[in-house]
Amino acid sequence: MEKPNLLENIMQRNTQKPWKIIAASLVAMTSYLNADYDNAQVRNLENRVNALEQKKGANGMINPNGRPEVRDGADLFLTADVLLWQAHEGGLGYAIKSHKNNFLTGNGNFAELLNHTDVENPHFDYDWGFRIGAGYNTAHDGWDLCAAWTRIHLHANGHTQVPADRSKATWPTFIPSNAPAFNEGSFANYGKIDAHWRLHLNIIDLELGREFFTSKWLTLRPHFGLRTGWIYQRYDIYYKKSFIFDPMLIIKDGKTAIDMKNNFWGLGPRLGLDTQWAIGSGFSFFGNASISLLYGFFQTAFHQLTREANGIGFPYASTHNSFRQSTAITDLQLGLRWDHMFDNDRFHFGLQAGWEHHKFFSQNHFTRYVTQNQFVVNQGNLTTQGWTLSARFDF
Repeated sequence: MEKPNLLENIMQRNTQKPWKIIAASLVAMTSYLNADYDNAQVRNLENRVNALEQKKGANGMINPNGRPEVRDGADLFLTADVLLWQAHEGGLGYAIKSHKNNFLTGNGNFAELLNHTDVENPHFDYDWGFRIGAGYNTAHDGWDLCAAWTRIHLHANGHTQVPADRSKATWPTFIPSNAPAFNEGSFANYGKIDAHWRLHLNIIDLELGREFFTSKWLTLRPHFGLRTGWIYQRYDIYYKKSFIFDPMLIIKDGKTAIDMKNNFWGLGPRLGLDTQWAIGSGFSFFGNASISLLYGFFQTAFHQLTREANGIGFPYASTHNSFRQSTAITDLQLGLRWDHMFDNDRFHFGLQAGWEHHKFFSQNHFTRYVTQNQFVVNQGNLTTQGWTLSARFDF
């Protein structure tokens, strides 16, 4: 009985050997193929690096510096900009003006109060500002570090007045509709309205960037850093009463003053890309874009005071609001630039002129009461745009 068992064991061992040989062969072949694939990847990477090295500049960089390079200097530069900008902001309509006074024509229909009417908005003026900066060209891979301070005060004014024959009418937009009887609320008709808006804008940018050639005529400068900004707004509206619903109830010289403020401060990261497209003889076109996200604080205030002809004042509202919010800012610059090296390349001087556009999202948080206990915030975005003349000096 033992011999058959021994014979079966020998036959089973001989049967398992081919499978072991096949498995070992597959493992060896897989290892060989993987090794050959890895070698191909390494060779491909080496070929790409060699191709890039063949295109490198004289200074040994694959993408040589595109910034102005002065000889035997301190690697410092100064910038100065003159700004002529204008602002725009939504949600500042201060009155509704009709083309006719429906109550005086005898209609007397409340549904026709807003028929043939226009919203009166303040007119935004161009104002002067400045931006100054300083930077340092580091010795590490062509990076530069710079800081800039932008400061400008902007204004807007509005004025509307109904004719003496009262053929037209105006209604306020910032007085609550259910204000006390002495104020007549938003149903009161006002003969003269003045609005004054002011913006104080201060921005400080700190950025690290590198300008480099991507071709003979094109340079790119990606940069990142921090931005902090102070955006202070004031809005004052003066409503002078003329008459109310009943033309027989004429109220002269009564005034309602609305004083509002909307202050913001924030801090956050900023990321952007500057481009320069050379056209020869030192001239080039430039186009820059960036975006920043500031986390900060809003502080708003609303004050309303009504003073009748007899001199009695009625302080209707004094409201303050503080809250935190993140807001985004986008920047865009387009223009023409001229660069010149002089004194045997020891100094560089550059001039540029262009158009700038900056958008501050969700900046209008002026309190606008709808009723005595309901108000509206976040009524629009703030934008600044205009002409900029800049100079740069490297030494």
